[in-house]
Amino acid sequence: MWNLEHIMLFYIFGIRFVISLLDIDRFSAMCQHGMINHTEVVTNVMSTDVQKLIRRSTQTELRIHTHYDRSIKSLKNFLHIKRDIIEVAANFWEEALLLRRLHTTPSRLTLDRVCVNGASKLMTFNNQLLAFCIDGCVEWTKCGPINIPVSHLNQCRFIYNGTSMISGHRGEGIYHANFILYISSLRTHKCNTANVLGYAAHCQLEANTDRPVAGYINFCPDTLSHEYNDKMRSLFVATHEILHSLGFSSSLFAFYRDKQNRPLTPRDPNTLKPALGWYSRNNGHVYQWSDNVVRTVNRTWLSAFGTFQKLAHIVVLPTVVRVARLFYNCPTLDGVELEDEDGAGVYLTHWEKRILENDLMTATYTNSFRISPITLAMMEDTGWYIPNYALSQSFSWGKGRGCTFATGSCLEYMLEQNRLDRPVTPFCQQLTLGFNDKNNKLQVSCTPDGESYGFCNLIEYYKPLPSEYVYFVRANFTMHASNSEITLGTGNLTNQYPLVKMGGKIALANYCPYHQEIEWEDNVGQSIFNTHCHASTNLRDPHSNFKLERFGANSVCVEHSSKWHLISGDSLFIPPLEGAGCYTFRCSLAEGGLVLELAGGISFPCKVPGELHQINACLTKEILTVNGKLICPDCRILCPLSECPEIHPISQSNLTYIGSNHSTAYPSLSFYETEMFIPKSKTTHYLYSQFNTNETKYIVENPLYIVENSKMTKGVTIQQAILPGTCSVTMTYSSASLSFLTSLLFVLSFQCLFL
Repeated sequence: MWNLEHIMLFYIFGIRFVISLLDIDRFSAMCQHGMINHTEVVTNVMSTDVQKLIRRSTQTELRIHTHYDRSIKSLKNFLHIKRDIIEVAANFWEEALLLRRLHTTPSRLTLDRVCVNGASKLMTFNNQLLAFCIDGCVEWTKCGPINIPVSHLNQCRFIYNGTSMISGHRGEGIYHANFILYISSLRTHKCNTANVLGYAAHCQLEANTDRPVAGYINFCPDTLSHEYNDKMRSLFVATHEILHSLGFSSSLFAFYRDKQNRPLTPRDPNTLKPALGWYSRNNGHVYQWSDNVVRTVNRTWLSAFGTFQKLAHIVVLPTVVRVARLFYNCPTLDGVELEDEDGAGVYLTHWEKRILENDLMTATYTNSFRISPITLAMMEDTGWYIPNYALSQSFSWGKGRGCTFATGSCLEYMLEQNRLDRPVTPFCQQLTLGFNDKNNKLQVSCTPDGESYGFCNLIEYYKPLPSEYVYFVRANFTMHASNSEITLGTGNLTNQYPLVKMGGKIALANYCPYHQEIEWEDNVGQSIFNTHCHASTNLRDPHSNFKLERFGANSVCVEHSSKWHLISGDSLFIPPLEGAGCYTFRCSLAEGGLVLELAGGISFPCKVPGELHQINACLTKEILTVNGKLICPDCRILCPLSECPEIHPISQSNLTYIGSNHSTAYPSLSFYETEMFIPKSKTTHYLYSQFNTNETKYIVENPLYIVENSKMTKGVTIQQAILPGTCSVTMTYSSASLSFLTSLLFVLSFQCLFL
């Protein structure tokens, strides 16, 4: 999320808007997944007596018991944190995951004590294979930094003179739970690392399956808040870290199993632990996994400097690959990349942010998070869970974008999209602020999920980026250039000047630029509001609501067309941010389908996707008129189909050719007209325009009508109707193809409704 502080000031009738160059703030801070101290991790936990086992044939619910350390219970807003963050996150995973085919499920869960120096030996005791401590048990058994209550622990099992012994107090355990989550808010040394929100890991693994049965989260102090703008970040941290504890962790890759409960990595028959040694990185080490889980491959990587060979660590688990191939529309995809940023607690234990930007299991919070079907597939491939894939339906980053998106650089993908005359979504290439361009406008756009808006996070750095991450060039060799002179590189620097300091703000995304949410802070760094549409506390002052926005659970981002103007008498002003806003909506076929709701009681139906709707409103306190246009979203995306107007197909049989364009500037333009009847005795006229791809701006001149649009991806403005005076004319853009007109590239539908 962008953090807006102090660079540019806009004064509009006494209201100060403070905008800054965009810095990584606490909302884009990293998760530092806990590095495992293997001497403190207990494996082969037999959680209860054989006599107490409840038989299950196939699967059972995941039941998480949360235990709160004194450090978090002492926080003044603990009850809000418990109810609105921790319980919400835990309940989400209980709904999202079932436990797979357990042979037995304990009626209560008790944990084992940690051995001194982690030294243990498997021995048979009462017909069970149990771990016994060689040098005895430690005084305090911990889960991460948290002391486990003795009431949760079994007796100490140890070896004395070669004989298995049991001593000490035996705790009651936790009834009706199969995972214990210990939660604290301690200022540990890891919290001293910049931008770390919290960290988590497992601490005990079940016998026979290796499934984690206990884990912890330590929230760095000051991370948690019940204020909505901070609550979204806190909820991300809690939900994200719980999944690390449940299994999404490089420290558990070597423990994953197939659906028949067979280890995917070979085991040592004496210890039953992974037998391939250690994988060491960044002063930590984990058990080495097999190539059945993660492989290292070479990817071809295009930058402005040419083609590089880039190592990628890809998850090759069968469900992950199958789901990812469908999601990305890439039948040849060999695996899904893990994060390659070389940082402790980040590297290889999160998804690569470039290809799964706002997925819950990327390493930073930069936009409203979602859970992707690929993350759920990962949990299925642990061998421990059966996921509820219905919970991933709203994830859209990269969906259907193809193999180049899933495996190549963002430069290669954007060049491919340009060749196909398609937008480069979900990436962007607009320089938002700076770069010596006095004409830069503060232009925002909806984020790809449609639930917030923000800037394209393309910025100029203070020092050069690595050559493989330089994507932009200038077509001349002047030292300074305007935004319009910045373009994508091709890998050939002939007559091109590489912009080595320009890239996306988030290094974890390989410096690929994309739209990022915005946050406003007060003078002491507290969040005031942001651009997340669901944040109901945003824009508390209605008198500065120049875009007439409405925030709430039923709010969605809507793009604007042209500039919004603020008019006071003879003076004209431009709002500090333009291009998109958040608005609530309702679905009603009787009212025309999708109905957008603006502040001040303004509402109107969006009958046609892409239709431009004129907004004129008065802010009485400011004596200010707001003038602008909204681009209607597609009802079928936001509403049930039963609440959307019917869309009628158009066939060749009812098309009539009505002539060609006589403008020498656009000789390829032709017109087709049709008339059809739709329900409720309304007649619709459609006009089709045919033109070639070489035109970058499409203008049809008088005497017919005038149409202007630069990209043909949004609505266009009709300034003169083809049937003046007979009906109101609106417009939609469609990418439908008509087989009998092979050169028809876009379809413009001019809709006249005779009421």
